[in-house]
This record gives sequence, structure tokens and C-alpha cells, in this order.
Amino acid sequence: MPFEKKIKDEIIVYVTRDIANEPWHVDFFRFISDQKLAQRLGEEFISTRCLYKILEGLDVTKWMLRAQVRQQIMSYASIYEAALHHLLFEVFAADPKVIALGQQTGRNDISIPASKLALLKSHLNHNGKPIFITCEAVKKIKVTKIRFDKKAECARDLGLIDNKLLLELIEFYEARNAIHIHAEIRKSLKYQIDLSWRAYRRMELFKNQIEARFVALGLVSSFPAKPPKSKRSKPSGPAANFAMP
Repeated sequence: MPFEKKIKDEIIVYVTRDIANEPWHVDFFRFISDQKLAQRLGEEFISTRCLYKILEGLDVTKWMLRAQVRQQIMSYASIYEAALHHLLFEVFAADPKVIALGQQTGRNDISIPASKLALLKSHLNHNGKPIFITCEAVKKIKVTKIRFDKKAECARDLGLIDNKLLLELIEFYEARNAIHIHAEIRKSLKYQIDLSWRAYRRMELFKNQIEARFVALGLVSSFPAKPPKSKRSKPSGPAANFAMP
């Protein structure tokens, strides 16, 4: 059953006291041209912050603190991935670096008439093993199969992020993929807390570097120094409370 109204109001006031409202978080992703995606990323950002504040207020420790850290890492890594995916395959899709990212050099078997193939196979072998006739070809890779580190490196090569941020983003994403019990046992909780904190702190740097590159490329003339913040308003129900700045 839900908390009593007084308790809920106190929790909501605490959570929203230092967190901007939903429009601010959506505007944070103003470099995302897909408005539906920008809205979704803004919602993910504010929800991640609110969940952090709730658990911070509870002063969680031990196993609950691990859960708090895990949730933060997974959410921020997902935000970084979605933003980079959009930038590469929507905004910079025609760039040769992005096109190359979706290609892979491989070998295709050459179709040879059965009679000639049998003759060739009788002569072509290596240490008793058959040799197959192939040709080198460029194959397309499904976008969903491209590794995050390769996408992040491409973003670095496009000048969207610098090398230092690249390494951290890869670290966040690898941590997200490696989150399971054995991994958590091997890594100290102190390291995990630092990682989740850095994942949050790098959001602004991530945005600033991308926006600076947009301006340098002439994609936009300029961005405001900071997204505007709404004035505080008194709570008027749970939905409105979580929209407070």
C-alpha cells in the first residue's frame, strides 16, 4: 500500500528540491533532432535522478546501496548509447567514417561449376585439408551488431567527444554489460560508487562537447549557455510534484 500523503509529500519535496523539472531535462538533449527520442532521454534522465535522491534520502547501505549504484550505471550507460546511436546513424549517417563503421571486410565463396570444382579440390589442399576458393568482399553489418566501443570511437573521430571522455563512456558501458553477482564481488563497492557518480557527472561534459562540435560544423549557429530553468511551484499532487524544478 502507498505511503500516507504526509510522508509522500515530504519525500517528493526532498527529491525535487535539487532537481530541475521534466522540461529542463528534455531540453538538456536539445542536440537530439528526434523529438520523441529527446523526450524519452529527458524522462530517463530525470527518473534516474529522482530514484537516486529517494535512495539517498533513505541512506541505504550494503546490498541496497549496490542496487542503487547498479541502477545508476545501467541508466546512464543506456542514455549515452541511445544519444550516440542517433548522432551517428541519423545526423552523420552520410559521413564516410559512419558508413565504414557499418561495413566489414570478409570473404565470399566463389561459385564454380561442379565439374571444375571437383577437379580443383582434387589438387587444392593443405596438409590434407581442403582449400576453398573465395574472394574478398565488403559486407554490411547490422546496426544492432555494431559494438558500443566502435560507435564511441567513431564519435571521437567525428570530433563529437574527446578521447578522455571516449574512454570513460566505454568504461560505463562495459560496466553496464558486466553487471552481475560475480563481477560485483570482484570489484569494490567504492569503485562502483565512483563509477556511477562519474557516469552522472559526465552527462554535462558529453552535452557540451557535442554542442560545441555542432556549432563548429555550422549545424547550428549557437546554443544558449544553459537550458532555462522553471521557477519552483508548490506541490499539487504526485504527478505535478515530480515536475517541479
